[in-house]
Amino acid sequence: MLIENVNIATPPNNKFVSGKSLDSLEILEHQDIRVSNGKIESITPSSHPESGGSWVIPAFCDPHTHPVFAGTREDEIDLKKKIGYAEVLKRGGGIYRTIKSTAESDDYALYSESKSRVLGMMRNGTSIFECKTGYGITSEGEERMLRVAERLERELKIKIKKTLLAHVIPKGVREDVYLREFKGMIEEFRNRIDYVDVFVDYGAFSPSFARDAIEFSNSMGIPGRVHLNEIENLNGIEKLRGLDIKSYDHMIETRDDEIDSIRGAVTILPFTAITLGKGLSLFGKMKTKGTIMAIGSDLSPNTYVTSLPLVISLARQLSPFSIENLLNMSTLNACYTLSLSESSGSIQKGKDANLIFLKESYKMVGYKFGDDLVERVMINGKFVT
Repeated sequence: MLIENVNIATPPNNKFVSGKSLDSLEILEHQDIRVSNGKIESITPSSHPESGGSWVIPAFCDPHTHPVFAGTREDEIDLKKKIGYAEVLKRGGGIYRTIKSTAESDDYALYSESKSRVLGMMRNGTSIFECKTGYGITSEGEERMLRVAERLERELKIKIKKTLLAHVIPKGVREDVYLREFKGMIEEFRNRIDYVDVFVDYGAFSPSFARDAIEFSNSMGIPGRVHLNEIENLNGIEKLRGLDIKSYDHMIETRDDEIDSIRGAVTILPFTAITLGKGLSLFGKMKTKGTIMAIGSDLSPNTYVTSLPLVISLARQLSPFSIENLLNMSTLNACYTLSLSESSGSIQKGKDANLIFLKESYKMVGYKFGDDLVERVMINGKFVT
């Protein structure tokens, strides 16, 4: 397939970009892209450069999602304004409510609801994503979620990295008892998961639980990821030091003096921060210090957003980041956190043909709200319908 006369805006052919390198994209005007067998075969100057040419950017990689669940929680939007997310969770809402709804759904409903969300992500330009479990809570429930993720990957032909997540402590169970159960799940699913994640925060798990769980997963060659410093700062950065953790996610309550201690990438989830009424200025300091940063949607029943362009647009308006920063973070750097940046995340010869064709310049993302700027999406060399 030959894609003629397009203008390309892409991250460089690196593993990641950070610091001042986040500020720019490689711009190639009037290019032809040849695609073969799902890969970019060549990028050459167009033989017909007379007309303007549409803009093409790499398709997005979403490094933090929870798309496999049943039920919705729309009434909690207003409730959270009154009592806060932590109190909703304490009262048995939030994650506990979704655990119940997911357990009560049949396999057909769970797959169909999840598939609808993933198709929405794909139509909005997401070509690769990480999928967390965590609403199954038991071995049987978590295996069911993994089975759905595997089926989605197989049938939709999209790359999905799978993460076993310790989301909340089951009601009436001590943390140390659940730690033994969760370690059993890590061992049981070790050949079906790419990462192990723990939600470390008020109302969820302690840093010591996370350390034990991720240390155990590391011993089996499985890297960690971690939900950290979303609601409260429990000194998790210090307590998790020395572990193989690929991404520290949320991080909005991180202290300035902790930034230099981060040994891994940081995944920023702007939509979640906005719904919590929290600012994003801290991440400008991380950029200055050279922290590797990615951006994700946090698609879940709490933050039901399947559009990374919307998340990027909000972040452009409400965070310290430019559109160049955000596109680097949502493509190449997001792939880096999933160990995929050598094959995806930028428009380069030999990489996966994951492309977004825009109706206007990439600079309009975050400027024109309410207009869908995505014209077409290509994933692995095929257009999404």
